[in-house]
Amino acid sequence: MHSELWFPNVIWSAIVHAVDNTAIKKWAYDKKRNDPGRRVSNYIGYQSTDIKQKENTEIDTLIDYVNKEVYNCCEQVGLPQCKIYNIWLNINPPGAYNTLHNHAGALFSGVYFVDATPDMGNLLFERGDGAEYFLPDNQQQLTYYNCSKTMYAAKTNALYIFPGWLKHCVEGNKTNQDRISLSFNYGI
Repeated sequence: MHSELWFPNVIWSAIVHAVDNTAIKKWAYDKKRNDPGRRVSNYIGYQSTDIKQKENTEIDTLIDYVNKEVYNCCEQVGLPQCKIYNIWLNINPPGAYNTLHNHAGALFSGVYFVDATPDMGNLLFERGDGAEYFLPDNQQQLTYYNCSKTMYAAKTNALYIFPGWLKHCVEGNKTNQDRISLSFNYGI
């Protein structure tokens, strides 16, 4: 039989070498000292208020890179070009994590890991179509079609872009160092 994929969730990934993570890390701790931040999905960790363009040249370089990648994503899935809605900083110390959530109103969301290893907490995605109530527990093999969740490694320079409606969380940081990342939303 001919098969077609309908309503898929796409997760794009890349390794970015266009920015100076050491400079971003220094800026991140300065930002944390001067910005009270906010609580959204973060437990223990710090999440900044939205970062403004021209606030940091390395962040601007990263935004330029991500803009190009998001434009490519839009083209691949047949959407008009999106623009950045917001970008923010995350600093997750030992024990910190982000609870399961999505990004309401965003067509694309994503994260760039400034300083991270898998022990600092990986990015987990969960399917949201209710299939877990229908799929048997004793599957012969996990596939894209029948799995209920997937994981992407937290690692320095990793960039992940995904649909804003895709539920995700970040595991707890099991190290004695901070996991630092930048998250963002795009829309029409």
